[in-house]
Amino acid sequence: MIQKVNIKQNLRYERKFTATAANRREILHAIKAHPSFFREIYHPRQVNNIYLDTDGLAFFEANRIGVSERKKVRIRWYGDLFDKIQKPTLEFKIKHGLVGDKWSWRLADFELNTDFTLRYLKTKFKESELPAPILESLQNLQPTLLNSYQRTYFLSADGNYRLTLDEQLAYRNIKSSNNLFLQKRTTPNQYVLELKYGLDLDHHVDSVSGGLPFRLDKSSKYVNGIEFLKFV
Repeated sequence: MIQKVNIKQNLRYERKFTATAANRREILHAIKAHPSFFREIYHPRQVNNIYLDTDGLAFFEANRIGVSERKKVRIRWYGDLFDKIQKPTLEFKIKHGLVGDKWSWRLADFELNTDFTLRYLKTKFKESELPAPILESLQNLQPTLLNSYQRTYFLSADGNYRLTLDEQLAYRNIKSSNNLFLQKRTTPNQYVLELKYGLDLDHHVDSVSGGLPFRLDKSSKYVNGIEFLKFV
């Protein structure tokens, strides 16, 4: 039996920043010199995602134009991008303005290679014993983007604010069939930072976000990836 991830309300604020730097040490220095005394936690790891969307890219459009109520559906795993994918997770990420919530379920292991198809993926959904409403909601979705990046995790000294640093961003096309994964777009020297914190801390966040010398940016990796690949 596939292990399921419990669904629980995990509402939190998420603020995103982007930065461009020729030297990674510039970014790390700005983080570690912050008055909140951010320290690195966990080991950096590679994050991989397959995004799912409707045939008309409804989720992409809602996120691109900044609709207040919007969502993303993705499959996430850590480590190697291709071949045997172990312990992947299906995630529904729901946004209400700057407030985000995430529901997740463990998926059956699968293979990501040139034989990957939507039909194969749907068999894995069925093997994963997903709740019937979730399984039904996936029926009209298809893979639209494959991306990966290296993520480093930080936590403020008071434990209230979590900061992630994403780099080495790479985007690839992925379709319902005939995937060769030859088309790839990278963004050298670009970094994405996300500040995450509880709902009760928003009135204090200006002093925290103001100490980050980076540009506040509402764009998403999913939107950027779809737009980048249009011009490759």
